[in-house]
Formats: sequence, structure tokens, C-alpha cells
Amino acid sequence: MMEKIGNSAKEGLGRQIISEEYQMFSNVQNIGGRASCQDDFDTFYIMRSAQHSIFGMRTLESYFNDIREAQMEGRNLIAEKYSWMMEETDPAWFAEKLKPYLPKASERKMLLAERMTQVFMGCYESVKEKYPNMLAFGRSPYDNQDGASIQLYFSSELKTWSEATLLLACQDIISHLEGHQNPVCMIYEKMMDLYSHMALETVKER
Repeated sequence: MMEKIGNSAKEGLGRQIISEEYQMFSNVQNIGGRASCQDDFDTFYIMRSAQHSIFGMRTLESYFNDIREAQMEGRNLIAEKYSWMMEETDPAWFAEKLKPYLPKASERKMLLAERMTQVFMGCYESVKEKYPNMLAFGRSPYDNQDGASIQLYFSSELKTWSEATLLLACQDIISHLEGHQNPVCMIYEKMMDLYSHMALETVKER
């Protein structure tokens, strides 16, 4: 269903990226067995497409190259993201069982990921202040007690990107802010637009 949405070059690249991401996501091995969300492509497409929408073509091309390099090395970037999340939720397990198998990250890369996360969460707070009801439900922005927070998800993903991709992504965020656009608001707007398209396609198919 979702492949009917969008025809531009950027959207075409986005669909390629999401296809590869979904394969990685689908292949993640969970301790408790396969999660139901791993079989929900439409929701995965919407969430990933909305996030990718705030980045420019050069950034997406660089990220796609990150994916290709990881695949050639037999690595799963989605699994690595979940590993980085464990650094916060279970530091001892992360240090002993996971960190030795993750690609070594430079101090510069970690700083870029940290700064970008800070800016992103600042944008989130602005959206929350303006539209409190819209963000009242769903994942917690900071608390990891009942599952990983928005902040942890975002920062952990950034740690799987190359330094080149992070630099380009930072430039995109700066460009949005200079143009008085809130990237987090843009993500939610894209998400709602995609859900509306999906609902319309469902009605047409009946």
C-alpha cells in the first residue's frame, strides 16, 4: 500500500532506504522472540519516512552508503542501534557483551550525535509546548523506565551513522532552524500526512 505514496527522486531514495532498513529490522533477534512490530511494514514505513523527510538528498545518499557498507561488512545497523540503547538501560551488559562488537566511534562522532540530540530534543520541547495534547500519548521523551525514550532512540540511531552523514544531517537541521522551521514539527506533520494517505488508500480498496 505505502509504495503508492510519492514519486520524487528523494522519495524514491527514501523508499530504497526504508526497504533495506526494514530487512535489517525484520532480522533483529529479540531475547523474547519476534516482536509483532517487525511484521508491520506500513507503520515502519510511516515512521521512517517521516524522520527521513527532514534530511536533504546528500544526507540520505550518505546514509544509504552507510547502510551499504554495513551490509558488506555483515552488520545490522538496526541491531546496533538497539545495542547502543543498552548503554543507557543496562550499562554492565552493554560494556561486557555488546560494546566489544560495535564499530569504534570517534570522539568527534559521539559529540556530533550528542549535540544533534540536544537540538532535536529542544525542538521537541517547543512542539510539546505548542501542541501538548498531540504529544500527550506515546513514547516518553526522556524516561526509560517503561521502554526506551524518544531521546534514547534518536541518540542511539545517530551513533550508527557515519561521521560524514552526521555532519550533513547537522547542516540540514541548522538550515531548518535558520528558516524558522522546527524539524520535529515537520516529522509529525509528515507522519500525519502519510497516515491520511494510508487511510484514503484503504477506503479506495474497499
